[in-house]
Amino acid sequence: KWVQGFPVKNIAFINSTTICYPCGNFLIFVNMEKKRRTVLQCMNGKVGAMATNIPYEVVAFSDQKLKPSIYIYNFPSLTKRAKLKGNAQLDYTLLEFSYSGIYLASYSAIPEHEVTLWNWETKVILCRRSQPGMEVSQMTFNPMNWRQLCLSNTNFVTIWNIERCNTDHYFKPKPINLPTEDGTFIKEFEGLFSQGLKDPFYGPILPLSAVAGLVGIEAENFRPKDHFRPLLHPTAHCWNSTNNLYVCCEEGHILFINGENLLVTILSPSPGKKCNYTIKDHISLQASVKNIVFSPDYTQILLLTENGSVFYYTFGEKPKIESILDASGGNIQAIDFVTLGNQYCMSISLSGEFYIWLIEDGSPVSRLCLKTEVNDMACCPSSLSVAVGTTAGYMLFLDISNLQSPRLVHKILLTSSSIQHVHYDQHGLFLIIGTSDRYIFLLSSKASETFRIIGFTEVSGNILQICTVCVWGTNKIQVMVLEESSENERSKLEMFTLTDEILADAAKYSNERGRLKNELFARTLYEINHPLTSAVLDFDCEKIYGFCSHVPYICTYSIPKKVFLFLKIENKMPSKHYGTGMLYLSYHGQWLASTAKDGILSIRDSNSLEPFARARCHSYPGKGIQSIKFSLDGQSILVNGKEDGALVCLKWKGAPFKADLIYLFTIIFYHLIQIQAMMNENELASEIAQLEQQEFSLDVEEMERLHDEGEEEVEKIKKETEMENLAKKYLCHILKEECWHSMHIKGRSLKSFRGLLEVKNFPMKARTPEELEELETVLRLRKTEETEYKLRKEIVEVQSTALSKKDPEEEEEEEEEEEREKKRESNLINYLLGSLSSELGADTSMLYNQLELHTREEKINQIVLLKDIIYNIKTEFNKDFDIVYQQKELEIARVNERNIHIQGIITELDLGEQIWQPVFEDCEKPERILVVEDHEVKQAALTEALERERRRLSQRDDVRRRALMDMMGGVLEVKKEDILKMVIPQPACMAKPDTLWTEEEKKIIKEYEKKVKDLNEEREKYKKSLDAELRKLQNSIEETTQIFDGHLGRLFQRKVKCDMVINQEELKIASLTFSLLLDEELLTREIGLNGFLERKQKEKKFTTDEIYKAREELDAYRENYGSFLIEDKVLERGFKKEFAELQGHLVETLYKQYKRRPRPPKQKQAEVASPFGERRGSVQIQKENFAQLMNGMEELDNPINMPEGIEPAVWMHFCDLRRTKVESEQKVKQKALVMLEMQAFLRKRTEDDEKVQMDMEKVFQELFILQEEKMHFQLDLTVQLLLTQGQVELENFQFLFNFRDSILINRVIIEDINSIIRSQGQKKVTRMVESKDFHKGIFQIEWEHKKMEMEMEDLNQKAWDIQMLFLSRDRQKFLKEPNYELLIGYQIAMMEQNMAIIDKAHKREVEAFKKLFKQLGKLITQRDLANYTLSCELKEELVTISERRKICKSLGSKLTCEKIAMERYDAMLQQQKLADISRSQVEQIAILQAEVERLRMKTFPALAQM
Repeated sequence: KWVQGFPVKNIAFINSTTICYPCGNFLIFVNMEKKRRTVLQCMNGKVGAMATNIPYEVVAFSDQKLKPSIYIYNFPSLTKRAKLKGNAQLDYTLLEFSYSGIYLASYSAIPEHEVTLWNWETKVILCRRSQPGMEVSQMTFNPMNWRQLCLSNTNFVTIWNIERCNTDHYFKPKPINLPTEDGTFIKEFEGLFSQGLKDPFYGPILPLSAVAGLVGIEAENFRPKDHFRPLLHPTAHCWNSTNNLYVCCEEGHILFINGENLLVTILSPSPGKKCNYTIKDHISLQASVKNIVFSPDYTQILLLTENGSVFYYTFGEKPKIESILDASGGNIQAIDFVTLGNQYCMSISLSGEFYIWLIEDGSPVSRLCLKTEVNDMACCPSSLSVAVGTTAGYMLFLDISNLQSPRLVHKILLTSSSIQHVHYDQHGLFLIIGTSDRYIFLLSSKASETFRIIGFTEVSGNILQICTVCVWGTNKIQVMVLEESSENERSKLEMFTLTDEILADAAKYSNERGRLKNELFARTLYEINHPLTSAVLDFDCEKIYGFCSHVPYICTYSIPKKVFLFLKIENKMPSKHYGTGMLYLSYHGQWLASTAKDGILSIRDSNSLEPFARARCHSYPGKGIQSIKFSLDGQSILVNGKEDGALVCLKWKGAPFKADLIYLFTIIFYHLIQIQAMMNENELASEIAQLEQQEFSLDVEEMERLHDEGEEEVEKIKKETEMENLAKKYLCHILKEECWHSMHIKGRSLKSFRGLLEVKNFPMKARTPEELEELETVLRLRKTEETEYKLRKEIVEVQSTALSKKDPEEEEEEEEEEEREKKRESNLINYLLGSLSSELGADTSMLYNQLELHTREEKINQIVLLKDIIYNIKTEFNKDFDIVYQQKELEIARVNERNIHIQGIITELDLGEQIWQPVFEDCEKPERILVVEDHEVKQAALTEALERERRRLSQRDDVRRRALMDMMGGVLEVKKEDILKMVIPQPACMAKPDTLWTEEEKKIIKEYEKKVKDLNEEREKYKKSLDAELRKLQNSIEETTQIFDGHLGRLFQRKVKCDMVINQEELKIASLTFSLLLDEELLTREIGLNGFLERKQKEKKFTTDEIYKAREELDAYRENYGSFLIEDKVLERGFKKEFAELQGHLVETLYKQYKRRPRPPKQKQAEVASPFGERRGSVQIQKENFAQLMNGMEELDNPINMPEGIEPAVWMHFCDLRRTKVESEQKVKQKALVMLEMQAFLRKRTEDDEKVQMDMEKVFQELFILQEEKMHFQLDLTVQLLLTQGQVELENFQFLFNFRDSILINRVIIEDINSIIRSQGQKKVTRMVESKDFHKGIFQIEWEHKKMEMEMEDLNQKAWDIQMLFLSRDRQKFLKEPNYELLIGYQIAMMEQNMAIIDKAHKREVEAFKKLFKQLGKLITQRDLANYTLSCELKEELVTISERRKICKSLGSKLTCEKIAMERYDAMLQQQKLADISRSQVEQIAILQAEVERLRMKTFPALAQM
């Protein structure tokens, strides 16, 4: 009936007052003046690309399906004019008519990326060309020249020239060189050709593609990183009337491209510059503009915004901007009919745009913007109100009592999740709402109760569909909820019953938190053994209709009386749909509507499930149908698409429901009575202020939920920590395996006892079996070569001695000379080897001579041998290192023993000196790093426990130790060391005064003094002995450590020499590796040039074939043109012969008339607003000019212009001859134009061939240069020589690579010259110092002046840089994005996921190919058996044939079949020759008769026909 929708990607004029645009499966035509709509449906699916042709008033569009077609329809009759079938496999993305009209260009993207040129009148493909990987966003013809086509994208702009040779057409694309973002142009990079540069040491400088190892197309298209700069990104382009092109870019630049030479100029808005433009007007819209289209008369501009709104701008009028289509923005989300009538319907979009439409013609009645995201909508059957569910969890209620101005009257926040389903029961008593978190809310539909919330309940799965049925004759409402399939692939159906009593006493049916009591709603649960996507309940509540998801069937299930049972299939019918679908039941319950992703609507009988009506409203590319709604009378059906944005209203052509009218009227009457009662009750109710209620109570369930969330977060953190620890452990394990366990000899160092000397060993890995095998192979090869060389030398010597016998004296002289040679070679062996490895004991006898390394295998073998020498040198040094290391261990043990004694002496002497205690550091024992010591443990509890255990053990009762301490002071004998501790006790009498001493006491005191004196003497002797022993021990330690440091110093010198030798050998390895790499690069370069040459040769062959073909066609056409030209001249020459019977002056008069032509009429230039003039093609112009010429000829043929004396019959014959001559001249002119075009085509092909030939010559030159460089590289070897220090004299202290101009001289001469130079230089320095002191002030001032000038220049440059600073999009993103690295990491992670998915898909394909390979193998085996059987049969047949031939030869009969056939063949040839002779004689007779007749007519005068 009608279609509503808004343009998404394309819009165009079909004439000066009508626009058209695709919407879903339809093309909608809108008359801007009359506001009238016309709809054209695409019968095969969704409309793809679209284009219009204004002169012919036709529209072309494609359908989106496999192998799509292009349809061309006339307007306004909407009759099909042509159907074009091309090679597109998936879709046509662009269509474009030429300005003249008879040509149509199409572009199909993936997979072929093909541009096709059609003659849509004849339905013929003129030419086509594929460009793999080229995505095109815009395609336009040059209005002034249909042979130019512009294709553009955000990355390129290409001009496609259409060349024609007679009837053949060809595409010739030419890319445009776009400027960079800063407005400069990048010079073309010749990546395949070298620049002719050479390095005297490193050899030829090859292109980067050869260095990268690229060949083929990759080498040709390779560009270095520095060559890439961000280019401008074109967004749109258009042509002007001078064959030039304007291109608009994302960066704000406008480019001007010359259509002939393709030069690019950047236009500037500044009026002072040469290439500039000015802005005349500015238009401001609410949304960004997606497309701009000029009207046919170029007085208006059509503007299409991103949300689908359409405006037109008129030049020179006010208001300048007006709206044609005001789009809602977003796809239509829900639809419904307005209650109590079949005149209005409504829709709501995803963004909350609410519309009311007139069902009669689809015109909009009103609009309301809710400014929120919406999921579902339903109209209340009992009142003029609409319930809208949002994604934010709000319920919005709209009042539509005034259809012209709907309004929002109430708003409720139900949940924090999204509301997915909004449904009213048939009576309009309850509003049932389903949310995304599996809750179902029950609300009152009465506005007088402010849409009171009755309660909520929870289901076990995601809600797919809600269905309600009012049981006839009762006040019960049956509610059915379909839940999403669980893991066991079973669907669940939950049913419960609602009654009117719930509205009266809602508190009885729910608890204090609002949860509904299941036992009061008769809640039941059913399961189905297979998953469903939709289910509806019939009006008798006895069976359920279900749409299966895994199988294409619609099934019916009977409802059992028992609870929690499986539902069994009662009846099933193929759905004839593609993909998952939905089911809907009409208001009278007799029709069952089914929809799916294929976009087809099927109407079925609810009893038999047989479809009796089908309509393709939408398509699979648009994701099918979102929802449908039946009107109350069933006459209209609303259908909206899921993603195509189309709202379709269907109407029955006949009346398929007449039998159900009585039943339908009864239901309608019943509903009217109920609605009237509800309206009366609503009028008596009082108004209640709409206030939101808030509850302040403890939510135990919410606390439990938060606690569970906290536990989950803790577990998550634990798992993350465990994973981090595991990752660190794994990293530690990898590091230990790679850097420690895998090392055969661990890296360690040795430090001297005194000083900072440190020597490190060589960490080494064990050689792999492969390396050892390779080394063994190389050694075996070298031994074989050496043996072979010796044998050859002996053979040569033996032969030479046999030929010439020498004297003994000569032999002795030769032997002495050979000995001198050997001595000289032994002295120079290190210099020739290029290293000092022989001095370290390395075996260098197996090495190749550096002057003989020419082949690749020899260089590789030399590298293996050099690595073996390095390994042996390191091994020998490590052995010496281990010996010195063990020596240090012994020395440290000895020092520790001596330190114990020294510590005892220091303690006894109480000197307080510090003892030097040598220890191994971590670098000397690196394995200690991997072991955790006790002092490194930070757990205090473990340390305290160990300390308590130690104290407990120390405090045990030791009887032996206690007895020893009590009896002998803790020792068994008195040692000499205890003398220092001995104290002689004083006599008791010493406490008295000396006057009171007795004689005995005096004796005792004398003895005491003598003992003290003796003890002191003993002490002094003992101290001296201890001090001497201390000095001896210290000197001993000093001597031993010095000896070890000497050994370590010698080891260090050996290490330095080993490092030097290893570096020398590694330098040779690096040189050989570089030569191998350069050899590979030269080989890659040669392969790339040969591949490029092969492609150019193929291209040369193709261009040669094109030239040959074009030249043949041109020659054939030139012959045809010559014949036409001869015929034209024959007509002119035979004119007088035709009128030979007339008088001479009459013939002259007629001849003048014969040469006369009508004057071409002056072309009146009609005043057209279009800058491109009238839209007429070259064929149309030719037809019009020929028609005007024929009209002029009719005026000349008028008898008024007949000369006197000419009869009418003669005049008529004259007019016929003149008209024939004029037609012949026109044909000759057309032929001449075509021939000129063919000549131009041949000239262009010749130029292309010459260009290819130049490229080939350039490649040949490059190959010749490469061969020379390769030969020079193989002969010019890099040899490493050892030179003594002081022999190389360099200029300017710069390192040289080329020593061709160097000489070797004595060092003494250089030193004498240097001493003279130094003395003269000293004198010069004194003079320069005096001059410097004099000019110091001047130099200081000049320096300060220069400094200020440079600072000024720096400041000016910084100011200029700040002004010219440009921030690209990547830099802006880096500055604005706070977590830029996380963003890049996320992108990398996504790419890794995609790569994993691709890898899995590749593995699956490999398995599939393996299976196919096995099947083909079996098939090949079968075919081999069959072939073997046939070969056996063939052998038997050949034996039979040979036997029969022998039999035929033995018979020797003359009447064999072959002889008879030969005789018949000879007879036929004879007959054919006779027939040819008779035919040629007949032709000769006819020619002779014509010649006789001509001579006879020449003799006698001709009479005019009467």
